[in-house]
This record gives sequence, C-alpha cells and structure tokens, in this order.
Amino acid sequence: MPIHFQTVSQEIASHKTGNRTDSVALLAWFLGTVWRLEPDEIEDAICDGGGDQGIDALAFDVNARDLTIFQSKHRQTADKEQGDTDLKSLVGASAYFESTAAVDGLLHSRINPELKRLLQRLDVRTKVADGLTAIRLVFVTNALLNRDGRNYLTSIGSRVPPVEVWDRTRIAPVAASTQRPALRPEQITLKSTAPATVHPIDATTKMAIALVDAVQLAALPGIDDLSIFARNVRLSLGGTRINRELSETLRDRKEHSLLPAYHNGLTILTSGLDVRGKRRRLNGFTVVNGCQSLVAMYENKQSLSPDAKVLVKIVEVDVKTGLSDKITYRTNNQNPVDLRDQRSTDPIQRQLQVQMKQSYAGRLSYRIRSGEQLTQPILDNSLAAQLIMAVYIQEPWAAVRKVRLFDESYHRVFGRDITAHRLYLLNYMDVLASSLRSELRLDLAASFASVRFTLLYLVSKVLQLTDEGSKLIMQPQLWLPDAENDVGGVITELTRDVIESVNSYVAEREAEVEEEGEAGTFDPKVVFKSRTGIQKVQADVLRDAKRYDKRERTQGRDYLFRLLPLKNS
Repeated sequence: MPIHFQTVSQEIASHKTGNRTDSVALLAWFLGTVWRLEPDEIEDAICDGGGDQGIDALAFDVNARDLTIFQSKHRQTADKEQGDTDLKSLVGASAYFESTAAVDGLLHSRINPELKRLLQRLDVRTKVADGLTAIRLVFVTNALLNRDGRNYLTSIGSRVPPVEVWDRTRIAPVAASTQRPALRPEQITLKSTAPATVHPIDATTKMAIALVDAVQLAALPGIDDLSIFARNVRLSLGGTRINRELSETLRDRKEHSLLPAYHNGLTILTSGLDVRGKRRRLNGFTVVNGCQSLVAMYENKQSLSPDAKVLVKIVEVDVKTGLSDKITYRTNNQNPVDLRDQRSTDPIQRQLQVQMKQSYAGRLSYRIRSGEQLTQPILDNSLAAQLIMAVYIQEPWAAVRKVRLFDESYHRVFGRDITAHRLYLLNYMDVLASSLRSELRLDLAASFASVRFTLLYLVSKVLQLTDEGSKLIMQPQLWLPDAENDVGGVITELTRDVIESVNSYVAEREAEVEEEGEAGTFDPKVVFKSRTGIQKVQADVLRDAKRYDKRERTQGRDYLFRLLPLKNS
C-alpha cells in the first residue's frame, strides 16, 4: 500500500464515528484540518447520502460572503483513480445557488432530508437573496485524478465558479504534517507494589492503575531528550515554584512515603498492555500527563528511595485515533494548563510547525507548547496569534486579549489562510519594529507590549497602499527569504516614519487637550487599545505616507513598497 494513501487513511480514521461513511470521514477531516472550521461548524456543514444532488457539505464565510460547495469521494484502495463524473456532478450543483428561484427549486425537489435541513439551517435562500460575493466548488478525494479528470478540469478552464480539487497529491502532505508524534518504540516492564487494578473501558481500550516506585520511573528511556513526552501538551517548564517544591520533596527521604498521598500521578499511553500480577508490559509508550514530575524524578534520581512511589495510570488505546488526543486533553485539563498549551495537539498547530521547519529551517522555528527546545530564533505561537490578530484580522485592539485568541477566537485567528510564510513575515516585521522601539515617545516605548500590535497594523496598512505591498502581505514567499534585505530596508524606513507620525499625533492631541483646559484627560496608552483611537491614528499615518510618497515620486524615487517579487505567484 503506497505510504501516502496509508497516511491519509490513518489521519481520517478518528473522524469515522457513528454512521459516517469513509467519504464523510475524509470530508470531516478536510473541513477541520485544511478548511479549519470549528468542530461544531463541521457537523453543521456536512450532508451526505442519496439524493444530495452532488452536495456533501456547504460552508458560508460571513466575512467574505462566499458559499463553498464540497463534494468528497473516498477510495478503498490506492490503485483506484478519480475520473470526471463526480467533478461534473459538483459543477452542476453550483446552478442551485445562482438565484433564489434555483434555491426554491432545490428545496421543493425530492432531495435528501439532511440536505434540506442543511439548506434551512444555513438559511441559504436568504444569503443568496442578499447577494453572494462568490460561489466556490471544492472536490476532495484520497485518490489521484486520472486523465479524464485532468482533461475535464482543463476543458472548463477559468469557468465561474472555479473548481478547486484536493486529490491525494495535495491532501497527503497535509496529512503527513498533522500526524501525531510516534510513541517511544521500546517494550518496557513496570513492577508495582501490588497487583494492578485493570478496568476495561471498551472492547479495544483498557486501563491499569497501580503504585510504581519512582526509581523505575526515573529510569524510563526518553526523559533526557524529552521524547517520552512527545504527545504531552507541554514540556518541562524548568525552575517554577511547583517544580522547586517537588524537587525538595524528592530530596527529603522522610517525605517519600507520603508521595502517593499528595501526588496526582502519571498517565501513560501504550499501544499494547499485558498485565500479569505485579508486572505490566508495555509495547510502546508515551507520558501524556506528569511531565514536570517525571523530569523532577529524573533530575533527583540519586535521592530516590524504594519508599517513593507514584500512582501510575496506563491506558492501552489505539494511538492513531482521536481517543488518545482526548485522553491527553482531559488529563491535562484538570490541572492549570493554559489554553495555548492545550492547543499544542491541534492539527493546525502541528501543521504550521512542520511547514515552518520545511520552509525556514535554520531561519525561524515555531513553538507550539511550553518547554519545547527548538533552534533559535523562535516564534512562539502565543505571540503569533497576537500578530495575526493585528495584521491579518486587522484588529490590533483585540490582540492584547491573549486568552481569547486560543479560546473562542482560535479558528478565526488560525484560519486556513495562515501559513508558515505569513508567520515568517509577521515575525520579521515584529523584529524590525522592536529594533526601533527607542524611537517611540518614552511613554509609548514603556508600553511597547501593547503599542507594538498597533504599530505593526499601521505598517501593514501603509504597505497595502501599493499593489506590491498588498501582495507582500498576502504572499510573502514571493519575496522572502531571498529578498529579505531589500524588503527589510523598505519596511524599516516605513516603520520609522509610522513611528514619527504616531509620535506627532500623540503630541498634537496632548497640545489640543491642554489648550482646551482639559489637561490630563488624554491618555495615549488608552488610544492603542481602542478601535476608535487606532482609527484616528491610522488616518494621520496614511495621510502622511501618501504625502511622503508624492514628494519622493516627484524626485524620481520610490517611498512606498514597490519592490517586484522574485518569484511568480
């Protein structure tokens, strides 16, 4: 079986729940991983079955006001190819959304009841009546397009709406980038103080609970390089108060006998568990809860005694399914782990991390969980979320609300348009802006943690005054990293002038307030956390940029970003 076919099959397996067919599971995986819909949005979008008129899912983008029609076809074997028949069916389905009359005709035809509910749930008729910006067609398959399929796409050319095909050549790399980290491959045996309690969870999952001495646990392979924690939501956090207190306990032998009473224990996942009396043999393993504790035991192993025992929960589970992710999430959710760390197991974050490594290895690493040891320089995904909110969502006033960015705003922030290329540009712009911090007024420089996001937003707005600058924001890979110095030179000068405009704006506002006898009522720190305040600053910044550009153009020089890309789109 070709490896790419197998990879896709493994990734969609966790989505085959309830009465879902393989095609629906493939589509559910695609909508979550590639299209980046929220889990509840995926359920709302899908409709599959007889009489669905070639419509397997619908998604409406509120901001873009476009409607996307999806169709999915799953093949059981790698040698089965995708022809043109299903593609023609999808193209034909677009006619149902060209007018309200067409939608009415579809609603009153003999269609799948699930499709009818989907049309009503999304209120498609009203959306069509209000006017759609565009209709999009997306075809998803785990097969390869054959000659008929390719010829059909060529024949329809640039028809409207266009057909976007995601066959195995496109989805396999995504599936590979979102794969869960592998378990440690060794077979290990853990001995307990008494026979373990074994609890069958279901037909394929069981759990063993027992007390195991810390000496054994500290000797487990993979603690030194942290590979034993590959699936944990965060890694060692170093010298925190809790870690220091745990180390002190481990070094005090009088405390060892009390360890099981006040320690939460470890959770270990394995793909094979054999329990015989006091022995548990694990075939492959990973620790998904208890990283800090196990690292502390490892670092203090010389102080451990046979009295130091820890409650260990071992779960035998198919580690390729979503259940292993759910166990990881739930066991960590009981303790104070922030939402950013909880998202580290999300396919979106894994995909972005792999993309960054593939495209910018040695130039930038993308950190998705606390304690990851990566090659410098590093962009932390918590900062990335703030930069995305400021530049791509264009709401710098909301960028300071870090908790929301990984909670209710998560899929809005890390939408399908966010790639490693855009993250690289954001980091580059942030580094340049940070280097000019000293040119800000002293009060603004002191509040740089929040001012920086407004500053980057304003620089992005100035860049977008030209077609080339807009294209840089949307497709930075056409310039970066090859033309980094030239791009950096222009952005640095634009940033410096934006800072000058911001400084002038604040000074002028303070002078106006003082003249009006309202000294002290204008707070520049508040301006950069307010939509209205930022919009007023923006008006001045763009006015100044246009004036500078007009002046420079009369001298035959470019001021705004007009560098041509090194690569074609």
